[in-house]
Amino acid sequence: MQKLIVVAFAALCLVGTGSLALADDAMTGDMGKMKDEMKAEKDTMKGDMKAKKEEMKGKMKAHKDAMKVKRHEMKEKMKAHKDAAKSQAAPAPMSAPAPTTAP
Repeated sequence: MQKLIVVAFAALCLVGTGSLALADDAMTGDMGKMKDEMKAEKDTMKGDMKAKKEEMKGKMKAHKDAMKVKRHEMKEKMKAHKDAAKSQAAPAPMSAPAPTTAP
């Protein structure tokens, strides 16, 4: 009877250890799968961020170019206005100095 109990106990120990090893393999497989999914999601997010960044760069460049054109137009307008003012204004004649009163 004692031998039967020892054999049964040894069998349970071996089965228990085997099941733990199998569970570990299954768990490792699930973890690897989850890691792969997370990595794929991260790569997708990186791609999206790069695309958004490029889009924002394009918008900023377009805005800068528009502001540059506007600034040049304003400079040309101011230059034309200044030239027009210069051509209309005649030089003032030199007048005689104001008389001084003697004490």
